[in-house]
Amino acid sequence: MGMRVLVVEDDLIMTDAITRSLSEHHYAVDTAEDGAIGWECVESATYDLILIDVGLPKLDGITLCQRIRDRGCGTPILLMTAKDDSTYRIRGLDSGADDYLAKPFDLGELQARVRALLRRGTVAASPILTVGKLQLDPRSCQVTYAEKLLPLTPKEYSLLELFLRHPTRVFSCGDIIEHLWTFDDPPQEESVKSHIKGLRQKLKAGGAADWIENVYGLGYRLREGIEANQEQSTQSYGNQLAQLWEQYRGLMEERFAVLQQAAHTYPLSIELRSAAESAAHKLAGVLGMFDRDEGTQIARQLEKQFGEQAELPTEEVRSLVQRLGNILNLSTPVETSGSPVNPSKIDNFESEALQNRRDSKPSLRSWTVLAVDDDPVILATLKQILEPWGMCLTGIDNPLQFWTVLSTINPDLLILDVEMPHMNGVALCQAIRANPTWQSLPIVFLTAHQDTATVQQIFAAGADDYVVKPIVGQELLSRLTQRLERLRLLQTLSSKDSITGLANQFYSSQAIEAQFRHHQTTHLAILYIPTLRQINIQQGHTIGNQILKQTGQCLQSSFYNGEILGYWGSGEFVIASFQTTKASIQQQLSEVVAMLQRQDSDTPNLVYHFVVVNYPTDGLTLRSLYQTASLCLEGSIHE
Repeated sequence: MGMRVLVVEDDLIMTDAITRSLSEHHYAVDTAEDGAIGWECVESATYDLILIDVGLPKLDGITLCQRIRDRGCGTPILLMTAKDDSTYRIRGLDSGADDYLAKPFDLGELQARVRALLRRGTVAASPILTVGKLQLDPRSCQVTYAEKLLPLTPKEYSLLELFLRHPTRVFSCGDIIEHLWTFDDPPQEESVKSHIKGLRQKLKAGGAADWIENVYGLGYRLREGIEANQEQSTQSYGNQLAQLWEQYRGLMEERFAVLQQAAHTYPLSIELRSAAESAAHKLAGVLGMFDRDEGTQIARQLEKQFGEQAELPTEEVRSLVQRLGNILNLSTPVETSGSPVNPSKIDNFESEALQNRRDSKPSLRSWTVLAVDDDPVILATLKQILEPWGMCLTGIDNPLQFWTVLSTINPDLLILDVEMPHMNGVALCQAIRANPTWQSLPIVFLTAHQDTATVQQIFAAGADDYVVKPIVGQELLSRLTQRLERLRLLQTLSSKDSITGLANQFYSSQAIEAQFRHHQTTHLAILYIPTLRQINIQQGHTIGNQILKQTGQCLQSSFYNGEILGYWGSGEFVIASFQTTKASIQQQLSEVVAMLQRQDSDTPNLVYHFVVVNYPTDGLTLRSLYQTASLCLEGSIHE
């Protein structure tokens, strides 16, 4: 299958057996040899399934499972243990595991349990994924259209399965890369497009033409799945909007009551005028989302009137309020007694939908979005729009809770309202930009104001973008997706070398130093191309870069048992291994060099040297190990 799986197991033989079995069924498998490394993997990537051994070093499996669930991650978890004891089973399931498998187990049973766990929450209860005449069988890894077998490559199969399991989801190239490739197998975006093209051609050849749709500016989705359910989806979305309207009808009436009372009160108190301006502002921000555009325009006129930016006659104000009442479709007029409506009732209106958030996040990569808006209708609508597109929304309607929630969920993107009680959104944005921890957090504003002064204030405070209320779903999705894709690119650029595809010096150094704290023995190898500069001068950097790229790919295909691979520049590649012997690494590097020299037999002056040193024998720090290795390399070069 094309799903991504994490195996956390300290027994190398067991890890190898499970990895081979899963890889044969087209799973992309990452491995971790202790609970601490497993936790790091969970924090840095999104998996469809996690297999955890109970008896792990550093952090035991049950504690790791609890920590994953405390993080809010709903990915299916399968616990494995050699202790077939009911106490362990109970503790494991109580910690949040979805299933339990006692060692020794049959790999066929493991595969069946994996398929069962991955079926949860997918588009079909049957193990066979079916859309029209197209069928994908995860058990046999075969795809048919009109009962005719389609000869797909493993990656084409993985792509199709991803689309079939999530037929209404649009996947960007970044989503696809993160979901179907492992840490040690990162492709370029052009490679994804090539696989998409190949899948389209084979589907078309089998009779399923134009099934993969390119959604401009967003990514790819299953066109046939969308069309097959278009009427149902449209009806479903309409029903959801109707439910939201009914859910917040009481809140709409509260706001309208403030406007009605203000329109029939003379003279207006400062408090009532302010409450009326706020109520009109909030109605202007949401009515358009419920196809009541005229209501938005009227509410904006009333906002200006009560904000003393307009001087309409009293009868015209009352007429506008009456028209707004008709648009709100209130069955009976809201009574306006002489006592003023308490504005705090509006701000304290709690959204039941927000209080009853989903207990788990989807197993697909889910961008974490934090929205701060004192209007619960906006928050509920944002949730409705964003979550089907892989964005997990946390909404808070009390801005005073912002800093606590921010540090708790660590969002990928922040949505802010401009005008909120107790705290101004623009001032909050300025405070975020002044905080070193959060100054690079993408910030998008929602505002009902379109005037130049407000827009200038927003960008001067450090915002990345803004969207005008009432929200248009497609525009909001497009703007947020652009910001998140840019964030994904920056994260990749900050950790990866663009030519070799390996971790850069900073990122790989941190990873190696972290491993020193967990392992008694570590082997550090340096593979060096001393003639790279000469090749760049004589044949050009295009040839030199090609050699670097081939070297990185060859190392990735040769070292796949948890080694840390990095490129440190100037022709230096670094390999850190914790699971093998010095002689074994030397043998692997000899084979890598021989393979590379065969590939570039026509390149003169191409020379490779390598050396392997040992921690702690040859050095107690990464710096001292590197110095020892460099001295050895210099000696071998001058021999």
